[in-house]
Amino acid sequence: MPETLKKLTNKAAIALNNGAFAELESCAKQILQLDNTYADAWFFLSLSATERRKVSVAIELVDSALRLSSRNTEYVAHKARLHTMAGQKEAALAAADYAMSLGPDRPLVLDTLGVVYSRFDMHEQAREVLKLSVRVSPDNAQFQFNLASVEQFLGNAAGAEEGYRDAIRVKPDFYRAYWALSELEKNLGASGRLPVLEELVKGTNLSPEDRLYLGHAISREYEKTGNYDHAFQSLSTGKEGMRAKVDYRVAGDKKLFDAMKQAFPVDGDYAPGDLGNQNIFVLGMPRSGTTLVDRILSTHSRIVSMGEVQYFARAMKEVSGSKTQAMLDSELVMGSREVDFSEVGRRYLFQVGERTGIKEFSLDKMPLNFLYVGFILRALPGAKIACLRRHPVDTCLSNYRQLFAVNFSYYNYHYDLKDTAEYYCLFDELMAHWKAVFPDRFLEVDYEDIVAKPELTVRELCAFLSVEFETAGLEFYKSKSAVSTASAMQVREPLYSSAVDRWKHYGDHLAPVFEVLSKNDISYRQ
Repeated sequence: MPETLKKLTNKAAIALNNGAFAELESCAKQILQLDNTYADAWFFLSLSATERRKVSVAIELVDSALRLSSRNTEYVAHKARLHTMAGQKEAALAAADYAMSLGPDRPLVLDTLGVVYSRFDMHEQAREVLKLSVRVSPDNAQFQFNLASVEQFLGNAAGAEEGYRDAIRVKPDFYRAYWALSELEKNLGASGRLPVLEELVKGTNLSPEDRLYLGHAISREYEKTGNYDHAFQSLSTGKEGMRAKVDYRVAGDKKLFDAMKQAFPVDGDYAPGDLGNQNIFVLGMPRSGTTLVDRILSTHSRIVSMGEVQYFARAMKEVSGSKTQAMLDSELVMGSREVDFSEVGRRYLFQVGERTGIKEFSLDKMPLNFLYVGFILRALPGAKIACLRRHPVDTCLSNYRQLFAVNFSYYNYHYDLKDTAEYYCLFDELMAHWKAVFPDRFLEVDYEDIVAKPELTVRELCAFLSVEFETAGLEFYKSKSAVSTASAMQVREPLYSSAVDRWKHYGDHLAPVFEVLSKNDISYRQ
């Protein structure tokens, strides 16, 4: 290797290890000027494009690397990851299967492949691959965490607990693992970890994310002992850093919600049709019972659930030609008059067929599809929408108590209690609008009704969906299928009423919610 090329590759390796992707890209381009058959340089460019979220470009670049070195498992695993990011199931799994056929032994490659399988709900296969990564590198806390997460999705509480504890053993300041452990055990008694958590949160070099994870974990411990004052204070304090970091403004969401209502006036002309008559959408505010209803319906002999997928959002984004960074914004909505909705429907149905195979009914339970109801029923006029509703204050509190993905901006409202209430009011108004526009295809289902009178409520839901009632739906907790949401453990238990009226434990701490709901004429007292 010429001296100049050697220096550049060494420099690129250092840049990669330091996460300096601009420098990595510069080095890779210089390497290719000297030798355009240097496969690693194409791979480096793909990594840089991935960091900039240029997924399609990154795929082309890693394919260039693979043309030069087709059996490099690191390249193939990266390709699988990229297709996963793009929601391309068939290509992602083909790449993952090919990588596994090459007998990979590098733990990072194995971990990447395990996560790919998990993303497409192939959790049994993911578990076996992730076990290999942990076996090769038992002192990697992230690998332990990823395996524990899959065990939790599969309902293996003991395996998940062991994995999270191993992650903490390897990395005592792995605060996300403390939070995950608290979520796993939230319906159990006090864990005895409170003194440890209280000591950890005194650290002076904690990031906003660190304080967020610890605040949630501490709050859960206080809740278990019935100390709701301390539980709320720990939660509020833990969220302060992220609240300041994301600087959420409800006005941005209001602009989007208003644009949706304007795009679909109540007196609009919405042509009926059969396309999508085998597609069910379960949606609503997060933590309102969508996973529960998904679990109930997925036991039906004629329904297969896809879980939380972004197929419709991605199809809409692609067909609209929108170039903005956000998956959905007011600009896309205002330009939707030019969208070919039949093409949106076709693309969505292709993804559904790829995911589910031949089934009578598919179920899409992405909660945030509540924003897309108008688009969904334009693209798939035969589809049915079931929207979960829950007591307004319980909904706000449950969103505030939940720690959503920190890198998913659609949940940025939940770092502040008042913002959460303001967001709920936007949701409530939009749901009233969809109900007025699409009365025959949009059904609201109350979480409290499912708990209080499950058979009657499920029968009414089945009638709306044009499927016969099956008693198996009332024994949803016996299902062994994986659940990849925050409710992964709760839906393995029979119906319980302890989550109803939970807000009453918190009293005056919820004053900001009461104020916002009252201002918006939303009744909440019982």
